[in-house]
Amino acid sequence: MFVADNRLISAKAYFNEQLGAQFSASECKQMWQQILQKRFDWSATELLLKHEERLSESDLLYIRSFVKRLQNHEPFQHILGEVFFSDLLLKSDARALVPRPETEELIDLILKQKQDFAQIVDVCTGSGCIALALKSKFPNANVLGLDLSQEAIELATENASFTNLEVAFEVIDIFEWQPSHNFDLLVSNPPYIPQAEKAQMQANVVQYEPHMALFVPDQAPLLFYERLQDLAKKYLNSGAWLALEIHEDFATQTKALFETHDFINLEIYRDLQGKNRMLLAQKA
Repeated sequence: MFVADNRLISAKAYFNEQLGAQFSASECKQMWQQILQKRFDWSATELLLKHEERLSESDLLYIRSFVKRLQNHEPFQHILGEVFFSDLLLKSDARALVPRPETEELIDLILKQKQDFAQIVDVCTGSGCIALALKSKFPNANVLGLDLSQEAIELATENASFTNLEVAFEVIDIFEWQPSHNFDLLVSNPPYIPQAEKAQMQANVVQYEPHMALFVPDQAPLLFYERLQDLAKKYLNSGAWLALEIHEDFATQTKALFETHDFINLEIYRDLQGKNRMLLAQKA
């Protein structure tokens, strides 16, 4: 047996020992709690009280499977199959990027504008996390999520059903898209990482997350933002908002794209790590 005995405390020691060099103590603790809650549906209090609980062989193999997959750099959220995002529990797998905490900050910024939105479009929607979060915050809005990836749209549609939120998702090439109406909010977390940065990125991202949703050509890092600027100029209502996640190294250049007479209240915002991560602008 790969653990000293079948007690929960022994399985925990094995988990921390195997993953301690790869993850911080706080990361290991958080993953361990989520694994047990997923497997046994225990409350936080029960987790504290069950150290001497005896686990079945099936339970131990379940834990070992997590360890082996994490050691192979597979994203924890993909292994677990779910992730919390902006108070929603969403499915997560290799069909789309893992929803990230910094993207939740974009939702919070939108809410701070204290404005209602009747027509919302989420460009490069991926798992649908942004579109669904916004629908949960603005239940009367018509929300549309767009992505070039058929697989991502399938996952987003499953998440809409999973959360019981009515959002329309469509497979669209945004460089050819011609909307049939205007919008009150255009939001996007598009691909923005130059190919040259791939070598410096974490293995769990490069090996397991869709490159279509991550990378842009080195010679055209603002490719998607140029298209978003054009769409916002043509299809945002007066007073409507544009909210974008951006690359910190290209924040100034991205902002410059929108420094025209078409937009006002243009501002870059830092995320909780102090990185230039979000750009908001209002249609003049």
